[in-house]
Amino acid sequence: MVLAQEPLSLSQAIERGLQNNLDVQIQQLETDIASRNNVWGQAGALPVVNFSTNQNNNITYRQPANPFAVPGQNISNNVNAQLDVQFVLFNGFSIRLSKRRLEQLEQLSYGNATLAIERVIQSIILGYYTALLEKQRMDVRKRVMDFSRERLDYVRLRKELGGAITFDVLQEQNNYFTDSTNYLLQRQVYTNALRNLNLLLNEPIEKEFVLTDSLTYRDESYALEDLRNKMNSTNTNLRNQYINQELLRINTGLAMSARLPALTLNVGANGSLDWLNANFGARIGPPQVIGYVNGDTNTPVISNQNSTVQVRQTNDGYSYGAYGNFALRYTLFNGGQFNRNIENARLREQIGKLSIDQLRLSLENELLITYDDYNLLRQVATIAHAKLQAAELNLQLANERYKNGALSAIDLRIVQENYQNAALENYQAIYTVLARKTDLIRLTGSLVDEYNARPVEK
Repeated sequence: MVLAQEPLSLSQAIERGLQNNLDVQIQQLETDIASRNNVWGQAGALPVVNFSTNQNNNITYRQPANPFAVPGQNISNNVNAQLDVQFVLFNGFSIRLSKRRLEQLEQLSYGNATLAIERVIQSIILGYYTALLEKQRMDVRKRVMDFSRERLDYVRLRKELGGAITFDVLQEQNNYFTDSTNYLLQRQVYTNALRNLNLLLNEPIEKEFVLTDSLTYRDESYALEDLRNKMNSTNTNLRNQYINQELLRINTGLAMSARLPALTLNVGANGSLDWLNANFGARIGPPQVIGYVNGDTNTPVISNQNSTVQVRQTNDGYSYGAYGNFALRYTLFNGGQFNRNIENARLREQIGKLSIDQLRLSLENELLITYDDYNLLRQVATIAHAKLQAAELNLQLANERYKNGALSAIDLRIVQENYQNAALENYQAIYTVLARKTDLIRLTGSLVDEYNARPVEK
């Protein structure tokens, strides 16, 4: 299925590509997570409040030896509840360091998202310029093919008028077939370049865009020292490395804080409700005989208290209270783990510093190479443009001389091929200059700013 053509500029391609790119979406979500984690509660500064409750149910059959215990079937129910609040009063400054670490992790996530956006932008720019380059090559091939077709028609007319022979017609026909083949092959190359651009934009492969920008550039010169200063301050890779170094420094502080005591305060309240269903003794029976006078059954001694009878009943109760406790923890010895952790953290700091120095040297080398290439390619592009203008004029003059009979068909073909090569070299030179300029902008960390594409900070 062929979709309708849609105009597409470079800025629109970048905007569309950033919206559709999955890596950019993933990094943006990672940034959101890091932003949500960057709060004092995540660092442990806020109190921890816990509420717990439980219910206990028990059935017991007993024949107690203790005369005060309740015999028979005892059914007990109990509900306990506790509200506990824990405050960390001091833990070796680890809360403050943890909050600082969360801030740096948020910045690192933001830097990673910026790096992903930067890579996508560069890929789209090169893909867009590549498609423009192939289109210009296709147009050159078509102009050459049209020129050959005009010559073929001209020679055929001359043959009909007796001014040319079959050899001349076959020669021009062969040139036309060669140029037609080159044009068809280049048209396929251009089609594939558009498909590759669709792939970079995460658009349907069959979708057809009309590229509205042109393969031109504005000749700009840069000062090397300005580029170097900007690279050292805003290069995305270097800034991320600085953040990693700060994280290593914070980890050293956390390792050192583990040697300090930790003081916590727990305050809270607890309570319970209790129920017991059992056979309790109750004085509800008739007066009872407790003895006889002189053993005579006719003269009983009767108590004035009622007799005790086992009665099934449920008793309930409750309890409540509050507490406030301090806890101090201080590790006196743990096999030297604290010292080893501190030394290892300091060594990782040194490794991080060496990595930054190594990255600086690598970026400095890349900057110098790219800067020299850019200035060289600017000169090459200027020469190629002048060469193209001369080739165009030469082709016009040669064609006129050919029609006047002052130039042979072979010489005209040579001039035509020179024009074709000059045109192809011109567009290739423009493309390489634009690609090197993009590399320079990326090295200075300005690529996302140029297209206003920095990730959104929460």
